[in-house]
Amino acid sequence: MQEQQKTLQYFNDHLHKALSAYLSDDVVDEIIADPKRLQLGGVKRRMTALFTDIRNFVGIAEPLSPEQLVELLNYYLSVMSDIILEQKGTIDKYVGDAIVSFFCAPMELPDHALRACNAAIMMKKLEKEINMNIAKKGINPIITRIGINTGEMVVGNMGTSKKMNYTISGNAVNLAARIEGINKQYGTCILCTENTLKETDEKLLSRRLDIIRVAGINEPVRIYEALDTNADAPTALHDMVHLFEKAQVFYDSRRWEEAEKIFNRILDMSPGDGPSLIYLDRCRLYRQNPPAADWDGIVNFTEK
Repeated sequence: MQEQQKTLQYFNDHLHKALSAYLSDDVVDEIIADPKRLQLGGVKRRMTALFTDIRNFVGIAEPLSPEQLVELLNYYLSVMSDIILEQKGTIDKYVGDAIVSFFCAPMELPDHALRACNAAIMMKKLEKEINMNIAKKGINPIITRIGINTGEMVVGNMGTSKKMNYTISGNAVNLAARIEGINKQYGTCILCTENTLKETDEKLLSRRLDIIRVAGINEPVRIYEALDTNADAPTALHDMVHLFEKAQVFYDSRRWEEAEKIFNRILDMSPGDGPSLIYLDRCRLYRQNPPAADWDGIVNFTEK
């Protein structure tokens, strides 16, 4: 009996170590207590998916030796993954420098949307420390882009009985991936959908952007830039968001000149602000060439 207990403990210790690379410790403990969670098959569940990518990673990697590149990736992915795990997220996979993760499986989390957004905000804050460390080695700074969406997804062990992967799939997952890429268009770092923002209990400081339609998904969605938590955001950031909201009201009402003045004020406060630059250009364009009477404001993106 004692030998059996030792064998079981040995097995559990090694299983815990293997699963801890993808799951938080408390989730691993619950899976070990109920191994049925690792059976082949999937379930539909409302969850939040989080996709990350590094801007211009090819340019950052180009001057590095293979050894330096591996060291950089391991450091970056370890630090960022730890944040996801601390928020009880699950690491789905790594695709080069990108991280695919999700919240609310295998264990259900009622606040999965907020946890995902908190993880993204913490990643961006920790990015400053990462860049200070890699700058000492002559490596160019890293800028992480993040896309978040909440919706119905299928989660489970996909594959065969001999080789399986615990992963997510579905239209809501694809949308999260597309949202990550849309950051390039707005000069932003963290974008989430309205579905996600609605489930964060008003704890995030964010700003409303466009209703967009992305490649491969016909249903348009409203996107928001997540900036910080309301509690931690500095007063200047709150002020900027307030101004941006005022400008958006004028923009939606086709009062282009009034909107333009406020976007210019924001750019005086925050030079290079991506969304303000985009809306300012549109205001100038629409003053000269107003959109049609049936203009719905939806922005279509045809590239993935």
